[in-house]
Amino acid sequence: MAQLQELIHGTGCTLVVPGVLTAAAATLCVYRQMTEDATDLPLTGFLATIMCSMLPLMALKAKIWSCNDRVSLVPMVLVKTLLMHAALEILRISSALLEGWSAISRNRANFCFDAFMLVCSLAALRVFFEIPLTPSYVFEHRDVRNLVGMAVFVAFASEAFFSLIIPSDAVKAGAAGLSLANVLFAAANNVDVVGFMPVVWRLYQAENALDDFAVGTMVSLEARQQVRVFFAFVCTFYLWDDVLEPIWSLTDEPVAMMAHAAHFIMLLDFAGFFLFQVNNPTTTKEKGEQLQGLLDEDAQDDP
Repeated sequence: MAQLQELIHGTGCTLVVPGVLTAAAATLCVYRQMTEDATDLPLTGFLATIMCSMLPLMALKAKIWSCNDRVSLVPMVLVKTLLMHAALEILRISSALLEGWSAISRNRANFCFDAFMLVCSLAALRVFFEIPLTPSYVFEHRDVRNLVGMAVFVAFASEAFFSLIIPSDAVKAGAAGLSLANVLFAAANNVDVVGFMPVVWRLYQAENALDDFAVGTMVSLEARQQVRVFFAFVCTFYLWDDVLEPIWSLTDEPVAMMAHAAHFIMLLDFAGFFLFQVNNPTTTKEKGEQLQGLLDEDAQDDP
């Protein structure tokens, strides 16, 4: 088993799974675009967003595997990604509240799950990462703040375009056009797509600076616990979004369900890879290489 784990997560084979899954998602998107007709549910854009959300995970795994201190290059991965998902849940809950109680009743399970995961994300940040949950602290994370702001702006622009400039048949028939609830829901979907982007940016920007650190520092027990809590949250979140909720709502759209499945498998693959690196700090791409284990670095570093 140890040799199998080393083959999957410690060699170049570690990039095969995300590469195949990303190619499969792209293939599904192209297939839907070529076969979709006027009577079908428009899913091409939806499939494209799933594919785009897989790209940061693939880039993140490739960089962690290729660098000399794979795990230690992401000291902010946990906090930044949890903040992004907390923002996502706030946008979803706000959209549901603006829709009204009738809409919440129709989607009670989704609303309850979003509220539960928001509480879990905030509790994880406060209890396990000892993060001050204050607006000033969150505002200091410029990449998180900017990405959320861009997601809201793009959502507003796209909703305004399709509601006012090129209205759909539903809008022409008298249905509600541009609404804040729709903008916030679209913004939540955009945040979901870029949820891991702050980590990717930090990896590629900080690589040269971190090359000067001494190697051999082990990952602390506290950091290992934080990693487990982080992936427990993320895997639970996407278990609902990619598996359970689509089973209830997309049973008639197998292409969409396959795209969700590809995304969830990639997430599980990345979680297994990351946990393998944390729990095996002497496992290396080249014999004798060691991790630098900076995950226990203060989460309040300059973002």
